[in-house]
Amino acid sequence: MDTSSRFRRNPDYIFREIVGESVIVPTGKASKQFQGMGTMNRTGAFLWSLLEQERSLGELCQRFAAEYDLTEEQSLRDVTDFLEAAQAHSAVLLC
Repeated sequence: MDTSSRFRRNPDYIFREIVGESVIVPTGKASKQFQGMGTMNRTGAFLWSLLEQERSLGELCQRFAAEYDLTEEQSLRDVTDFLEAAQAHSAVLLC
C-alpha cells in the first residue's frame, strides 16, 4: 500500500459498543458477503473512528503512532494489517 492511498469505512457496516466490546455488523449488500459480526480491539476501534472520513494511509499511520506512542515502522505495519483485514470483509473501502 502506498501512503497516499485513501480509505474510508463502508457505510454498510454499523459500529456498536456492546458490554464493553467493539463490534461491527454488516447491513445491506455487505451482509451477503459477511454474515455475522466482527469484533475489534481498542486500536481497531480507534482506526475505525478515524475512517468516518476518508483518510490517507499516511494520515492514519501518523495519528495511530501519536495515539499509541509507536514508531513510524510499527504504526505502518499495524495500520496496514488492520486495513488488509477490514478490506478482506469489505468493511473498509479503498477510495
